[in-house]
This record gives sequence, structure tokens and C-alpha cells, in this order.
Amino acid sequence: MRTGAAVLLAMLILLAGCASVPPAPGCTRLGPDGVFCALPPAALPAVSANHVVRVTHAGQSQTFLGRLQIDAHHLRLAGLSLFGTTLFTLDYDGQQLTSHSAGGSLRPELLLAMLELTVAPARELPPQLHNLSLRVSTAGDRQVRALWNHGRLIARIEKSTGPLNQAHISIVIPGAKLSLQLTPLDATGATP
Repeated sequence: MRTGAAVLLAMLILLAGCASVPPAPGCTRLGPDGVFCALPPAALPAVSANHVVRVTHAGQSQTFLGRLQIDAHHLRLAGLSLFGTTLFTLDYDGQQLTSHSAGGSLRPELLLAMLELTVAPARELPPQLHNLSLRVSTAGDRQVRALWNHGRLIARIEKSTGPLNQAHISIVIPGAKLSLQLTPLDATGATP
């Protein structure tokens, strides 16, 4: 009887550990139990884009320049201060995500997930979503992507039609009290 109880206890401990196992490489948790697994860069549209990014978190705002490059082998993002100082870099080759941050508070896996949810063709995304659902609609000249986890809105992404390097993008993550507004650099009247 003691052996059976010990085996049962060991199994319960192992199962509890399984519940907290981190997602596989290239995957990130979104919501209580949702997981998004990134597509390889080759599955994304090639792009070279510069945007002015305004991030608002819990009422505090910051503005920086974002430079995104996607080719068949890499997705690269650099965040630069308005004076040109590098704030962070992110590089994803389809296998490994590397990042460097001057501030240390960057969540590269979340940033990669939001970028891919924004730029990837919508038809490519469902297989990458686990316990998540994506609803795609249009509102005027904007495509709206809403990411849900068991009836809870995880993220809402709006992107104006047209090429990504000219797109106006809004990303809202209600649970994190976080919003991002991306404006194409040439639409601001500034030069890189």
C-alpha cells in the first residue's frame, strides 16, 4: 500500500511540474494558458520598414524609432532613441531568438509574437496558436486581428491596408495595460 501511495504522489508531483513547463523554443505564453509558436522568417513577407513607435504602459508613454527587417533567413528589429542610440535589438532565425537591451526589461519572445501576429499572412497563423483563437475582420481601411484565449481578449491588432513599410499599426494588450502605436517614419515628416 505504501508503494502505491508513493508512486501516486510521485506521479502527482510530475504532473504538477508538467503544468509549469516552459513553452518550446520559439514559443511564448499569451494569456493564462495560450501559446503562440513563431513562424520561420521564410514564412513571413520580406520587409524593410521604419516606424515611430509610441508605447503606453499604465499611463506612461515612451517614443522611439523601430527598424524592422525580414528576409528569408532572419527577422531583425532594432529600437533606437530619437537621438539614434540603440535601445534594443532582436534577431530571430527561425530556431533561436537573441536580443540585447540597454534597459534590461525587454521581453523579446512577446515582441516577436506581436510582430508575427501583425505581419504574417492570417492563413498561416492558426497552426501556430495553441489554446488561442484569431478573429480577423476589417474596419474601414484597416485589418483587425483579435487574439482570444477562452473568451478573454489577449491582443487587438489593427493595421492599415497597403505595404507594411507604409502601414499605420495599433497593438493593444489589455491584460498588460499596454498599447503601441506605429506610424511610418515618412508619414511623420521626419527623415531617418
